[in-house]
Amino acid sequence: MFTQIGCRLEHFVEEKTKADKILDARGWSCPWCILKAESLLRLMEPGKVLEVLVTDPQIIRDLPSVLRQSNDQLIKVDQQQEVYRLYLRRGEQKLSDA
Repeated sequence: MFTQIGCRLEHFVEEKTKADKILDARGWSCPWCILKAESLLRLMEPGKVLEVLVTDPQIIRDLPSVLRQSNDQLIKVDQQQEVYRLYLRRGEQKLSDA
């Protein structure tokens, strides 16, 4: 039973993140996953989302520091058993990248 408090039930349903491109890097070691993800992100338009499938948990620790050097963002991480789904949003280009 749900109690209505000024909003409808669909507001409680988590919005699915939609990827514009998917990188399946399951089985790859962390440095290669990050390098390939960075390479694909550079080819994408600002605001587009890259979904990266990985099995190496090290990427969860290493990726944030790599993304801090760019305007790209880690917007969501899902884990299903031993597979991590990372959603990366392409940021605006820095002036030095142009």
